[in-house]
Amino acid sequence: MKSLLLAFALLLTSSSVMFAQALPFAPTSKMWVDGTSTVHDWTVNVERVTGTLYQNGSKVDSVRITVPVSSMKSGKGGMDDKVYEALKSTRFPNITITGKSIDLSSGTAVVQASVTIAGTTKVVPVTVKRAVAGSVATYTGTVNLKMTDFRVAPPTAMMGAIKAGDAITLRFDLKTNVR
Repeated sequence: MKSLLLAFALLLTSSSVMFAQALPFAPTSKMWVDGTSTVHDWTVNVERVTGTLYQNGSKVDSVRITVPVSSMKSGKGGMDDKVYEALKSTRFPNITITGKSIDLSSGTAVVQASVTIAGTTKVVPVTVKRAVAGSVATYTGTVNLKMTDFRVAPPTAMMGAIKAGDAITLRFDLKTNVR
């Protein structure tokens, strides 16, 4: 009887894994990091977002997002260099975000996401909205973070005369195909 129950449990577990679809993020996926400084507000565009979402119906079993630090571009080379230095990009070339067990049946969910920046990982709540149009699912949201929570010193310029604020906002617009 125990073997029959064990076999049944294994079948149920493996069937949910078998039906989860791996959906890579489309090249049209976008992210931005917004912040402030003593001089002006700023935005850094993330030019390359990669990752995979494992979906089982309206539930996401897991998601992993990778942002190469070198793909973060402000349009100002000097600022980019300061960002790369602050994020310790030589030692930690990627920012990663992971989450699991996300129920998007209502179209919106709060995810306890593990965010790793410059080698430090924090779990933060992220509200995610899902919309489907045709064969494309779009996942959008924002998350507010503090650089110092990740042991990142806010960048400075001109011998400290210009200072970035500690608070940043990460915005995302991630796309996958719907199968």
